[in-house]
Amino acid sequence: MTALQPPLAGEQRTAAANVVYRAISVAVEKGCRLALIVIAAPILGPTAFGAYQFALTLTALFAMVADLGVSTWTIRGLARDRGRSREIAAVGFRVRGIGVLPFLLAAAIAAYLSGPGEPQLLIVLLGVAAVANMFADYAGAIFRGLERLRDEAVLNIARAVLVTAAALVGLVGLRASGGSAIGLAAGMAAGSLVSAAYGRWLVYSRTDALAGDRSQLGGAAAIRQALVESAPIWVATLLGLLYFKIDVLILRAIAGDAELGAYSAAYKVLEAAAILPTIVMAAGLPPLARAYRDPARRRHWERLLAAVLLAMGGLVAAVAYGARRPIVALLFGPDFVAAVPSLGILAAAIPLSFLNAGLLQFLIARGLERRSVVLTGVVLMINVGVNLVAIPRLGGPGAAWATVVTEAAVALGCLLALRLPAARAA
Repeated sequence: MTALQPPLAGEQRTAAANVVYRAISVAVEKGCRLALIVIAAPILGPTAFGAYQFALTLTALFAMVADLGVSTWTIRGLARDRGRSREIAAVGFRVRGIGVLPFLLAAAIAAYLSGPGEPQLLIVLLGVAAVANMFADYAGAIFRGLERLRDEAVLNIARAVLVTAAALVGLVGLRASGGSAIGLAAGMAAGSLVSAAYGRWLVYSRTDALAGDRSQLGGAAAIRQALVESAPIWVATLLGLLYFKIDVLILRAIAGDAELGAYSAAYKVLEAAAILPTIVMAAGLPPLARAYRDPARRRHWERLLAAVLLAMGGLVAAVAYGARRPIVALLFGPDFVAAVPSLGILAAAIPLSFLNAGLLQFLIARGLERRSVVLTGVVLMINVGVNLVAIPRLGGPGAAWATVVTEAAVALGCLLALRLPAARAA
């Protein structure tokens, strides 16, 4: 048994404990975010909420551009070779800093094109929040790669509480002047900046990943190599984000902010459910990455994770479909009744989305991320095509059907990519 392959029973116990830590932190994170949405949506109303969601979607897309795949690259690298922890973390922080440049350029262009006024200010403020969250997320990636999800939980809980509290203060503080959306975004920016500083301090104080002399780490050659290795992960992730977020852009352009606000409310339920597979895969990716050269061990982890994800997805889908009306009424109020049909359709996508959260990580763990690039590129074209056909006819429910079709295409593509022989991996 090598250092890279600890006993399987020990791996499973570590993974189980990390699932618990991740679940606790996610419960707090999602609880805070859900509370923020539930409070903000009725105050803003469908139109203002749709405008806020549009700016949030744009900055999320820009942040993905700036990620450059370095977070997943770091997690995989730390899991495979703990002896290079300082080098991997130092290089990763430098690459993350480089990634801020394209983000700032994209955000500046979007803000300029949006024209003066609230849309422009929303993009600027949510852009600040996104940059800060990029660095906080990278601190979490270091903890995850080292399988110290307890420390990541501390960071994420602190961040959730800080951002939510600051956003609510901003929302309520500017509500009387009619600028509550601006106040919401300003509070998110302030809370995110504090969280990023706390995350970096936590990495320094609780791990030795950045300890010692780093003057010889993270040079130009190391950064170039990291970018070469992380680029396929980045491209695949970016395309994946596009095919799940581009419906927001298409729906707004064709049907307007009110229809987008109703659909976004339904999609928020899907996003809340989608955190469950990420909890499982946060603990599952490190042992998967270590097992990439051990087929029997890899099959054990892949089959176990796929079974768990499918079972969870089926249960959540049944609840979401059966209780779609009370869920919308409870979370968003009577003004969002138009979200009910979309939520009923999106329920069909939940089991597939849970499974896909694992299948896509299986490809990365095996080092087959170049296949993910091809797959996500094809799926993006499918998604755009279905959206352009369905949205003019059905509005929000049309976008929901496009999501179901997209999830099915991802699942089929991943299964094919995992079965292709290694000689055809290029």
